[in-house]
Amino acid sequence: MDLVNRYLQAVRFWLPRRQQEDMIAELAEDLRSEIEERSRTLGRPLTEGEVEELLRQRGSPILVANRYLPQQSLIGPLLFPIYRFVVIVVSLVLLVPIFLGWLVTVLSPGFGAVRSHHWLSMIGLTGSHLWTGWFAAMGIVTLVFAILERTHAQQHILESWNPRKLPPVRHPSLIPRSTSAIELAVNLAVVFWWVANMAPPLRFHFGSFSIALTVEWTIFFWATLVLTLANAVLASINVVRPFWTTQRITTRLLVDLIGAVFFCWLLRANIIASVGSPTFSPEKALAVTQSMNQWLARMFPYAVFACIVVAAANLWRYVHLKKKPRAQPRPAAAV
Repeated sequence: MDLVNRYLQAVRFWLPRRQQEDMIAELAEDLRSEIEERSRTLGRPLTEGEVEELLRQRGSPILVANRYLPQQSLIGPLLFPIYRFVVIVVSLVLLVPIFLGWLVTVLSPGFGAVRSHHWLSMIGLTGSHLWTGWFAAMGIVTLVFAILERTHAQQHILESWNPRKLPPVRHPSLIPRSTSAIELAVNLAVVFWWVANMAPPLRFHFGSFSIALTVEWTIFFWATLVLTLANAVLASINVVRPFWTTQRITTRLLVDLIGAVFFCWLLRANIIASVGSPTFSPEKALAVTQSMNQWLARMFPYAVFACIVVAAANLWRYVHLKKKPRAQPRPAAAV
């Protein structure tokens, strides 16, 4: 039993002083019971080698002591899934606005003059702000969850729930009628505004300053009108039959792709024909016109990126629907 006593002594070292006696007594009784049971099975006392093997199976003294200790993690397994979700949401809330602000600054006309000299310092400054803000937010979130863990508030949070308040099961292809109705209203409003205000030939007037557009605007005008009407028709169908089908998703994808092609083409088409102002000389008017067309052309890569994101969302919806059963909810069941 010398090995057992030495083992108990090693385990005792890692236990809290106030609980050492009770825990060691429990472990010692457990070991004695196991040794006696094996001795009865073999019909003889265990050898020192057999006792050693039994202790090896129990594990090292540190691991055994850890099993007797209370939970030591900062955030326990009950709250950790919620903590991880909150971390993701807070990170997006912090990072997305800062990134958009940086993007707007980079795309602003005034940034072009200092682009070659200060873009590295701006990236470094933006990264510093991102890291500082994110680190502080994560610290606050972790502190709040650590307090909830230590005060056992998670038991009240996770146990005081009502099954009747759970959200209803949503069919993957179901479209909320409210969403389709809003989409229909927006598209119809755009159609009326587009026809009333953007019909060719078009010349914008801003006080004494005017901008005239090229003939390419006529092509873009009619293409946008037809595509907006197509979206309105698709939204009206979704109101009546509120679930996605492969045909409707394909139609939406084609409409978005065609609209993306026309929009990206417009940015590269030198759509500004001329600008006019009483204070402009012909040379200055030409320079301003070229500058505006160049600025629109620089927006082309960002427009392509945005179009790819929209197309990817529709493709994901199409693939997601193809993986699901073809059974569709009845229109009357969709509210």
